[in-house]
Amino acid sequence: MLLRHCSLLRYTCRTLRTVTPSLRLLRVMAPRRSTGSKRELSPSTSLSDAPPLESPTTENKKVKVVTTKTKRVTKVKVEVKVDPAAATTAAASAAEESAGPPAKKPRIAKAKIWPPADLDPSLHPPRQGHNPIFQLPTSTSAPNGGIASSSTSLSVRPMLLGAHMSAAGGPATALLRAGLAGANGLALFTKSQRQWKSNPYEAETIERFRDLMKSKEDGGLGYSSDSILVHGSYLINLGNPDPVKWATSYECFKDDIYRCYQLGVKLYNWHPGSTVGACTKEESFALIAKAINQVHIDVPEVICVIENMANAGSNIVGTAFSDIKSIISQVEDKSRVRVCIDTCHLFAAGYDIRTPEQYRETMRKFDEEVGNGFLGGMHLNDSKADLGANKDLHENIGLGKIGLTAFRSIMRDPLMSGIPLVLETPAPDAPIPSDQIAIWQKEIAMLYEIQAIDDVEWETKKVEIEARWRAERDRINPPKEKGPKGKAAAKTKPKPKAKGKKGKKEESSEEDDDDDDE
Repeated sequence: MLLRHCSLLRYTCRTLRTVTPSLRLLRVMAPRRSTGSKRELSPSTSLSDAPPLESPTTENKKVKVVTTKTKRVTKVKVEVKVDPAAATTAAASAAEESAGPPAKKPRIAKAKIWPPADLDPSLHPPRQGHNPIFQLPTSTSAPNGGIASSSTSLSVRPMLLGAHMSAAGGPATALLRAGLAGANGLALFTKSQRQWKSNPYEAETIERFRDLMKSKEDGGLGYSSDSILVHGSYLINLGNPDPVKWATSYECFKDDIYRCYQLGVKLYNWHPGSTVGACTKEESFALIAKAINQVHIDVPEVICVIENMANAGSNIVGTAFSDIKSIISQVEDKSRVRVCIDTCHLFAAGYDIRTPEQYRETMRKFDEEVGNGFLGGMHLNDSKADLGANKDLHENIGLGKIGLTAFRSIMRDPLMSGIPLVLETPAPDAPIPSDQIAIWQKEIAMLYEIQAIDDVEWETKKVEIEARWRAERDRINPPKEKGPKGKAAAKTKPKPKAKGKKGKKEESSEEDDDDDDE
């Protein structure tokens, strides 16, 4: 509104400038009035040509007459009505512009409820595997590399079975999620697994985690350090011979391990790396051992746990037991190095564990080449790919190519007692923690169930348990069907919608297994 009035005022001023010269001309041309004799002026007569006026009382007497030009000013009154509200707004805008950008209001952090309501310990079910605790047979092989204190009796607690839990909301929430699943062990990331750097821990973050690790008698959840296996960043590649890239990986590696030390966790597991085609595997083994030796100097107490890998015959390091043996042989402090066996990686690399006999043979090879004393944990995953396929495709327990029998062999093996056994199987991406971990809760219960079934009944019950479990899995997390590939996909591709019409973006039916597998 104010802009319209201002425009009108400018237009009026321009009009006056145009009209004023014309008014002056008309004033000159107009007849003059006088108290004496009247004389009309022709348009060609100017004021300087006019004769002097004669006074009636001073006849024949010349009188000097001074003619004064009188300038007439025509005033034009323009009334502009201004909206008070608009004027106030304009004035405020002008003041803001002159004052610069407005100052941001200080953000007041909202106090978060701890523990979160949906993870509160009051919601936690009893721990699984205790009713009753399965009595493992006497071991006939060398003991594993578990770090339980000498005062802990393995016969009075079940297998340390759990899953890789989300640490959204802080690492302590992973312990709460494990409790919600009734798990006796767990894994977690101490920071984003796909970023090189993360903010350091606050004192409160560390305190919460350590408090929950305490025994239940001391007010915690009872997750001791031997039941927790931290997983390292996916970005780390300590086998890369490039000095700059190796140094970047090492800093991330060291930061991960230092966070474990802050939290009081003793076991840190990571993927050893790759040659990236730039060196021999032997050179990569030396680079990985160099990193382990250096981090043992830089960070105290934490044990480095090397994970076996899936892609045999590639640049990936750690696919064969001999690879792991070569790395460990170059580590100076061998008391601070262990191995984590991933069953899907093991199977993909060509190690068969499907029958009790094949499982025993594979574990005999491990003891022979690496040593049972270095076994510090296990990742329990079935495989969507066949034996020796070199593909890391995780599947829920008993529903893939490995099968239930292999996992029953693991659960009944005393070699696996006292070390974290961690599920990394597919689970739904649900916003509510209880929905997300429901599938692991069922898987954990099933593993303790098959552990207790004796050999005579196993073959009969296996079929019934697998059918029941598949139905439960499909209800909780329906498997995604892969769409056709190549030309078939082009033929079945839906026609694009007409322009101008909005529609919801369809979810892809393609499943990206590699992103979820660890």
